[in-house]
Amino acid sequence: MQGLTKAFKEVRANDGISLTVEPGEVYGLLGPNGAGKSTLVKQVIGLLAPDAGAITLGPHDLVADPDAARQLCSYLPQAQMPIASFRAREAIDITGRIRGGDRATVARRRDELIAALDIGEWRDTMGAKLSGGVRRLVGFAMVTACPGRVVVLDEPTNDVDPLRRRLLWQEVRRLGDAGVAVLLVTHNVMEAEKAVDRL
Repeated sequence: MQGLTKAFKEVRANDGISLTVEPGEVYGLLGPNGAGKSTLVKQVIGLLAPDAGAITLGPHDLVADPDAARQLCSYLPQAQMPIASFRAREAIDITGRIRGGDRATVARRRDELIAALDIGEWRDTMGAKLSGGVRRLVGFAMVTACPGRVVVLDEPTNDVDPLRRRLLWQEVRRLGDAGVAVLLVTHNVMEAEKAVDRL
């Protein structure tokens, strides 16, 4: 990312931001609410076009080709995932398959994530009946069942209980150890320090 700038009328949400996230690195993007973190990541994943600057992923120009950004990046938004009409395991399966995973690989990864995040008792529960914390963990599993080269996590521990927060941070670390570049958005310094390589 070089010189990334995005303004909304007179307000500059991002002003000439440059950073590099390496494969296997968990990079913490830290700042208070309203600092422009979510605006930044929406440009990385191709949902917003910057006013100036460049975003590249290997040979791909993600500003010129936002479709490539959406294919190469996985994104857990701040808002809850819309899974009310699906069982938890179905939501994970569907997302993994949409992202290009074959049925057997996605099922294996789904089961690994359900066990690692300790949400097995809700695997067959409809999304509408899940607590906010469990829905958040299912959203994380959806995003990482077949992760892109970059995984963007926007406040991933919102609503998650302390025990499962620890489990989620372990899974974030495992993503980095597997060679995935992780861009972690948070305003919580103490939490970020548990998983990130750089802040």
